Amino acid sequence: MNNVDTAKVLSRGELEEAIGEFSDADWMRIRGAAQLYAVYPVEPEELIQEALCRAIAGTRKCPKDVSVVRFVAEAIRSIAHDELQKVEHQRDEVSVHDETIENPDAITPQEPGPTAEERMISNEQTRGTENRLLELFEGDDEAQLIVLGMLTGTEGAELREVTGLDQTGFNSKRRYVRRKINNAIENGLTL
Repeated sequence: MNNVDTAKVLSRGELEEAIGEFSDADWMRIRGAAQLYAVYPVEPEELIQEALCRAIAGTRKCPKDVSVVRFVAEAIRSIAHDELQKVEHQRDEVSVHDETIENPDAITPQEPGPTAEERMISNEQTRGTENRLLELFEGDDEAQLIVLGMLTGTEGAELREVTGLDQTGFNSKRRYVRRKINNAIENGLTL
């Protein structure tokens, strides 16, 4: 990289500082991205760890004009895609000459599952739905956290703790989120 390019990306120290300042909401967004893109054999936490390691090691560069949370989420998506490609190109092979198989002519070839590309398209559609829901609550961090919690299966006390609301405030905000989503769907929002 030349000096001009280096000036446009975060240094290792700046990146470490930005990661150290992640809020609970930022971590929830990153975990949500990891859960969205995680596929066998990679777990969400492994994707997060790998994305952070690559970023800090400098093998992935974060442009200064990109949110570090978005950068990490994109790194997670890219790593997951690479892992999907690896899995996609693996084959399960069975010898028809295996002595333990009683009737080798009865072996039925396995139906191919969705391709890596089909899975990525499905994940992108899911991500689009998530973004449309979050846009409904632009500027309302508590509501966005509740939406993210609903999408990732985080509910109850854990989600309430992340939002920082008391029980009454949390229940009220959750009802507000559900009403607003229902109204948006009735008015043509497609998920």
